[in-house]
Amino acid sequence: MRVVKNINNNISLCLDSHNNEVVAFGKGIGFMKPPYDVPLSKIDRTFYDVSEEQIGLLNRIPEEVLETAAAIVDLANETSGHQFRENVVFTLADHIDFCIQRQKEHIHFKLPLFYEVRQLYPEESKIGQKALQIIRQRLGVELPREEGAAIALHFVNYQAQEVQGDTVDYGAIIDETTRTVEEELHVSIDKDGFNYYRFVTHMHYMMKRTQNDQMIVSQNQDIFESLCQEFPDIYRCACKIGADMEKTLHQKLTDEEMLYLMLHINRLCAREDCDQ
Repeated sequence: MRVVKNINNNISLCLDSHNNEVVAFGKGIGFMKPPYDVPLSKIDRTFYDVSEEQIGLLNRIPEEVLETAAAIVDLANETSGHQFRENVVFTLADHIDFCIQRQKEHIHFKLPLFYEVRQLYPEESKIGQKALQIIRQRLGVELPREEGAAIALHFVNYQAQEVQGDTVDYGAIIDETTRTVEEELHVSIDKDGFNYYRFVTHMHYMMKRTQNDQMIVSQNQDIFESLCQEFPDIYRCACKIGADMEKTLHQKLTDEEMLYLMLHINRLCAREDCDQ
């Protein structure tokens, strides 16, 4: 395996024997100045078809979080009937990192879908709860059990395409939401990018919660009010999106859902060409 670029001490961008680009994980493989050859025995795992956005993610997320996500995906592949694509590690690591950041900022959400997820997706729910144990053991972070349900839904999302039986056109709502974000916040969003995928995933979950009258409940009213004052443009954008969704879903977003929506809009815009 030929190393062509080092991402950090333990992750490198390589070319395999067929000249295919691959991201390789291995202890200490990124210490030397490329190009150079590294024996396969030193490589723990490889990832093909890695996008530029995902490589950027590797630069941002701590190595221990990436390794933890990889261990959880290994567990999922060993214990479930599904074989999840290796690159699910990147989105899962991003999700875990976001959870940890929220924990540090004392932003906590209760997921009303906890029991429903456990009932509908028992295998994935077991993976989610074991994932919390792995996170605690490896990262020393105690996440609430609701985050286990969120991780379970993360794996559900990566399985076969959902059966199209919804009467509501989620795609149309997301397209309209995207246009609203671009127009209100003067941002050009890369629809093929990793950041947008994460935003779309959040929107899907939020709309399903709204339709099922199971919106997020939290104790973050002070944080919500503070965020509204600190980011008035994002608040106005979220209000417009919420009003449009109410017309379609016939449900008004709670302050907690608005808070979560604002966090995701802010996160999306922070990594795009935003002109706020």
